[in-house]
Order: sequence, then C-alpha cells, then structure tokens
Amino acid sequence: MKERKHILLISSWYPNPEKPFLGNFVQRQAELLAKEYQITVINTIGSDTVNKLKTIVIEKNNVTEIQVFFPNEKSLFKKRKIQFSAFELGLSKVKNIDLIIGEIALPKSWQFIQAKKKLCCPLVYIDQGSYYRPEIRNNWNFVEKFLIWKLKRKVDAVIAVSDFLKKDMQEVFKKEEINVIGNHIDTNLFSLSSDIKNDKTHFLHISTLDEKTKNPQGMINAIEKLSFLTGEFKFTFVSDENVEKWQKIIQEKGLETYVEFIGPLEWNETVAHYHKADAFVLFSNYETFSVVLAESFSTGTPVITTSVGIANELNEEHGILVESEIELCDAMYAMIRGEKKFDKTLIRSFGEQCSEQIILDQWKSLLAQYVD
Repeated sequence: MKERKHILLISSWYPNPEKPFLGNFVQRQAELLAKEYQITVINTIGSDTVNKLKTIVIEKNNVTEIQVFFPNEKSLFKKRKIQFSAFELGLSKVKNIDLIIGEIALPKSWQFIQAKKKLCCPLVYIDQGSYYRPEIRNNWNFVEKFLIWKLKRKVDAVIAVSDFLKKDMQEVFKKEEINVIGNHIDTNLFSLSSDIKNDKTHFLHISTLDEKTKNPQGMINAIEKLSFLTGEFKFTFVSDENVEKWQKIIQEKGLETYVEFIGPLEWNETVAHYHKADAFVLFSNYETFSVVLAESFSTGTPVITTSVGIANELNEEHGILVESEIELCDAMYAMIRGEKKFDKTLIRSFGEQCSEQIILDQWKSLLAQYVD
C-alpha cells in the first residue's frame, strides 16, 4: 500500500472550538484532503480560560488537529509574542511533513512562512477571503501589505476558489500563476429535490446576514416592493447569527406574513429548506465562492443572484442574475407568475462540478507536482 503523503494545513480561519461554526468550510476541506493524504492541522486559539500555553490533540474524520491555546493579552506586543510561541509549540509536535497548505492569508500568513522555513517543504497557498476586493485591498495597512509581500516571495503555488476571486487576486499576484480549485459540497446529501408543490412561491436565503457582504437590507427592501404587487409568496431567512435587528425591521414594515427567520441549523438540516424552495436568493455585494449557491445547484433549485462568486458563471438555465433591488423584486415576481421555468436536472448537473470527487481530483492533480 502506497504511503500517504503528510500535509500540514494552517488557516487563519480554522474553526475555533469555542465558536465552532466559524470557518467550518476550511474544516470540511481538511476532511476532504484526508481521503487521500495524511492531514495534520495546527490551530492556535486565543482564550480567556487559560493562563499559559495548553495543547490538545484531537483525531476526527481522519484529521489530526493540534490545538494550541494561549492566554488573550491586551498588549499587542505581548499578544504577538505569545501567538508566535503558541505556533512554535504546535510546530514542535509535527514530524515528516511533505507539504504545507496555507489557507486564507490574513491575518496569519506569517504562520505559513514560519512553517516553510522550519520544515523546508513546498508551500501551497489557497484563499477565499474577501479582502482582495478593490475597496478593501486599496486600504490594506502596512502589516497586511507586508504579510502578502512576504508570502509572494515564499509561496510555491497559488490557488483561488473561483475565477471571480482570481481576477481580484491577480491584481496583487501579477507574475504568479493562479490556479482555481473551488469548494466542494456533498452532492449525495444535497440531493436533487422532488417536485414539491407549494401553495405560495417559496424563496430561501441562507447566510450570516453580514451587512458587509450579504446585503440583507436590500433583500428586505425588495420583499417590501414585492408585497405591493402580490401576497403569493413566502421568504425564509436561515441564519446562525442574531437576527433581532432584521426581525424588528420586518415588523416595522408589516412584512411578518411574508417573512420567517429560522436558525441556527446544522449543515445537514438546511437540505430540507433547499428542497422546499422554489428559488434561492443571494443578493450579496461580494462573494469569493458562495457554498450556498453550489448547494442550491446540487439540489436542482434555481437561483436569483447578483454576479458574485461562482454566480459569475451563471447562465439562464440555472437562474436569474440581478443587479438592483428593483431587478430582484421583478425576478421574484416573474417566478411567482410562472414566467420563468427551470429544469432541475440541468441545474443539478451544473452543481455536480463541485462534488467531492471532482474537487479532490483537482487537488491531487496540483499537489502531485510537489509530493510525488
């Protein structure tokens, strides 16, 4: 039996066990790679419950996670110093590493570089952070610019999770080749939905409702406009964050009849909501990939979305592209009136390009250049 190559994964956004939802897409990526490689993760975690460095090693889903907890410090200097010590402690626990994958550069890409220096092996960098968008990139501070500059000098391969993100990253990595490998989804779990007949047209949105990117206010404004045209619809927001602010706005606008908020939900619990929906709505200002779009496609659910992330590749067989609140309202109204029809099997076929096996094969093809 061929010995598995040993990969060390380090991420700025790996899940904090004290806030386990955050960064779960990175955790799932580690579990995917563990089907083919030996995967070890170093996860440094600031905590108010420890007064010295504490290490815990967890084996789960074929991934070894080395958690190094360090006490939170108010002083920036002390915080940086103890973070460095925590990471060095984590590195001392790993042996025989063949390759490093650094995921999401800011704010911890110094860890990728430190690991490469100590372990003397190739560094593959993948990103899906939103900080490459021009309005954020142009306001990077000195430390952020320095971290990216140093990373560019040390990295062996660069990956973006979508062509949409690649375009923005190329403004920084001007001379480097940027590969594209998307996020994966479980296409068995997110199965093709049956033809459920709703009494009213059902729209679905799933996200954190983060105002910086998701634009929940814009969706609510479109819903209000739609309510003046028809009452034959239901709009469900699923979120793992506090939604009191948005519930209050819905009440103030008198839209409780049309809108419901659900959550938080486990990942697998969202499937039934995709199956029930007539369309999935994404009105984001920016997305680097958007896993929820891939999940929607996999269930054969058409989307109404702005041209962000993988929606940048959308065609009229998969959904409707919109740019404004008026266009969002018009698109939902067209679906209610039956003016837009979609073939679920065609949508499902489009979603299957994000299947576990296809994405894993893309990783294997790239990594073979460094770990054969």
